[in-house]
Amino acid sequence: MKQFEIYQHADGRLEAVKQGWNWPAFFFGALWALCCRLWKIAVLTLVAVFVVSMAGAFDDSGMIDVMANIACLGLYTAFGLNGNQWKRRHLLANGAQLMNTVEARGVKQAIAMHRERQQLQGSETASHNFQA
Repeated sequence: MKQFEIYQHADGRLEAVKQGWNWPAFFFGALWALCCRLWKIAVLTLVAVFVVSMAGAFDDSGMIDVMANIACLGLYTAFGLNGNQWKRRHLLANGAQLMNTVEARGVKQAIAMHRERQQLQGSETASHNFQA
C-alpha cells in the first residue's frame, strides 16, 4: 500500500498525489511535466536537453556525450525524487486544497477511499444533529 494525498480543486475535482518516488516522472521527464501542466519545468528541461545534445554534436572525442548522458541520468533521477513534490506545489499554487491522506494501491482506489470517508463523515454528522 502507498500513501496518497488527496487534493480538491475549486470546481470539486479530486486529484491524488503519491508520496515518494515517481516512476513516470523518472522515465518520461519533460513529457510527464507537460502532462501535469508543469510548464516551467518542462520547458527548462527541454531547453537543457537540447543544449547538451547540440554540444555533443560538435565534439569529436565523445567525452561530451558521456558527460551529457551522466547529466541526463542525474536530471531524470531528480525528476523521480522530486516529481510528486513539484506536483503538490503546483496544485496548491493553483488553489487546490489538501483534503486527506489515505493508503491505497493506486490513484483510483485512493480517490474512491476518500469519497467513502466523506460519505461516512456526512452520515455521522447527520445522525448526531440534536435539537433542544
